[in-house]
Amino acid sequence: MLDNLQQMVILAAIGHEQNFTKAAERLGISKSQVSKQIKCLEERLGCQLVQRSTRTVVLTEIGVQYADYGQQLIDTVSEAEAMVAGYRNEITGVLRIGIAQSFGNIHITSALAEFQKKNPELELEISLFDHRPNLLEEGFDCWIAIHEHPPEGMVARKLAKCEFVVVASPDYIAQHGEPIVPGDLRQHNCITYQSRERKYVNWEFGRDGLKQSIRVNGNYRIDNAPAVLDAALSGLGIAYLSTYLLTDEIKTNKLITLLNDWKTTVELPIYAVYPRRKYLAPKVRCFIDFMAERMALPPYKNINPIIDNHKQTQEQ
Repeated sequence: MLDNLQQMVILAAIGHEQNFTKAAERLGISKSQVSKQIKCLEERLGCQLVQRSTRTVVLTEIGVQYADYGQQLIDTVSEAEAMVAGYRNEITGVLRIGIAQSFGNIHITSALAEFQKKNPELELEISLFDHRPNLLEEGFDCWIAIHEHPPEGMVARKLAKCEFVVVASPDYIAQHGEPIVPGDLRQHNCITYQSRERKYVNWEFGRDGLKQSIRVNGNYRIDNAPAVLDAALSGLGIAYLSTYLLTDEIKTNKLITLLNDWKTTVELPIYAVYPRRKYLAPKVRCFIDFMAERMALPPYKNINPIIDNHKQTQEQ
C-alpha cells in the first residue's frame, strides 16, 4: 500500500513538472527512482500513464485522471500538517508565493525581506510572473494577484486596489498639445498595455454621473506595464497607467497628469489568493496578515494623494 501511495505522488509530480528530473528534485529523490516507480506503476495497472519524448514528458488521459488522486493525497497530507502546525502555531517550513511580476518588483520584494527577518525559521520560494496560475498544480501556497476576477474555488482576500491615471511627458504635450476632454484622445498617439488576458484599448472615464469609454489608437502596444511607463517617460505618447507604477514621476514633473477634471473609472483589486482548505497553515495566514497590514499603509491604501496634491499645486 505504501508503495502505491508513493507512486501516485510521483505521478502527480511528473504531471506538474512534465520532466522526470524536475519531479525528482521536487520530491527529493533520484531520477532513477522516479523512472523505476513509474515503470512499476504502469506494469501494475496494465496501462500507459506517461508519454515520453526527447524533450517533454506528458501524462496520458488516464494518467491525468490517476494523477489527480495523487494530488488529492498530497493536498490531504498538507492539510493534516497545517492542522497540526496550527495547533502548535509554528511558522516554519517552505512558503511558496507567486506574485504579479511588475507589482512584485516595485512593491513586494522589499516587503518579503522584512517578512523573512520576522520569520527566520521560514523558507521563502518566490516566483514573479504575469500568467494566471493554477495554484494547486503549480504548488503555490499563495498568489498576490492584480485581477478583476480571482480564480474560482480559491479564497481571495482583498488587500488594496489599483487606480489609473492618464499621463504624458512634458515633451509630448509641448509637441502635440494636451487633450481637454476624453474624446480628444482619439487624436493622440496612445500607448496601450495588452496581454493574452487583458487589452486596455478602451479607456474609461467618469464625471458628474456621466461615463465615457474611449477606444484609443497608437503605434506602441506592449504586454509589460513598466514598459508602458518607460514609453510615456520617453515621450512616445499618452498612457493610461496604474498608480502603483508611479513613484516620483509626477512630483518631479517627468510626467504630467491629464484630463484632471475626469476620473478614471477602472479599479483593479489586489488579492491574496490561496486554496480553500479546512485548515489554513500558520505560515500562510501569517504572510497574508502581514501583507494586509503592510498594504493598509500608503502607497497601497491610497497612492493618489501624490497625484491629488500635484493637481492642487497646479490649480493654485
